[in-house]
Amino acid sequence: MLQKLEKILLVTVLVLLAGQTNAWAEKSVGVIMSGDLSRYQEAHKAFVSALSRAGYDQGKVTIYVQTPNPDLMSWTNAVRKFVGVGVDCIVTYGGGAAMAAVKETTSIPIVFSFVYNPGACGVKKQNSTGVSARVPMITLLKTLKSIKPCSKLAVVYNPDETDSVAQLDEAEKNGAGLGIQIIEVSVKTSADVKGRVPRALETSDSVFISNSAVACREAGGIIASASKRSQPAISQASGMTEKGALIALAPSASEQGEIAAAQVARVLRGDPPSGIALENARKVDLVLNLKAANALGLKVPFDVLNAATKVIK
Repeated sequence: MLQKLEKILLVTVLVLLAGQTNAWAEKSVGVIMSGDLSRYQEAHKAFVSALSRAGYDQGKVTIYVQTPNPDLMSWTNAVRKFVGVGVDCIVTYGGGAAMAAVKETTSIPIVFSFVYNPGACGVKKQNSTGVSARVPMITLLKTLKSIKPCSKLAVVYNPDETDSVAQLDEAEKNGAGLGIQIIEVSVKTSADVKGRVPRALETSDSVFISNSAVACREAGGIIASASKRSQPAISQASGMTEKGALIALAPSASEQGEIAAAQVARVLRGDPPSGIALENARKVDLVLNLKAANALGLKVPFDVLNAATKVIK
């Protein structure tokens, strides 16, 4: 009786999280948006629209959304809520949430997006599939060096987010061939960012903001600290140039959501995730912030301007 009551209460909470979706729809999907970042919001908007076009509108599927803090316990608790009510599919945005999901359930289908390197993270399981957010690190670093001499790059990452660690590894591997020394800045909380980043910037000449939900949530402060020291910020996460970063080479947030929706639609029709191939990002944007370049006194070569898919003036 107690377990039944707990489940009823949990369903009630998730119905409130669902907003305007239909609590009595045929299917249910639980969505985890780590830190409620803008790129996840953009992806989710595209996800809902694409899922509707695939035949699963609000009358046929209930979408529950949770926006936990970007830490392992919060991701785990969010997954457990969805497991408790038995949703038909769990959708995760970000590597941390994806890892928590595959660890907590082997029976509920999982579709992930914004995982930088699914292979390195180990999130492709029998009950999971998704879309990778991996883009060429070498291209980003070469673009930075063509604008500004860079020999010491501070990389802000979260050791609890394996895809963030994968970016650190790629920065070290590719940076070595370009004469760039990597300064590791490990952060797990906002307090870590505020305390460790300024110290790291004392010895760096540029900063890389990884896809870590913690780092991205504090991106404005990181970029402001770097700007005070005349250091450009770069990233492989969309939305960072809008916050003041010099360059971002990132997958399309809308496409991440659309691909995830197509995969979820297949899951809801009965296809097992094991039979749904992992997909790679096809739309990649190179965004250049000319306003930031001017503020830093940097001259952008014509070939970089020509290669940019978007320029912020």
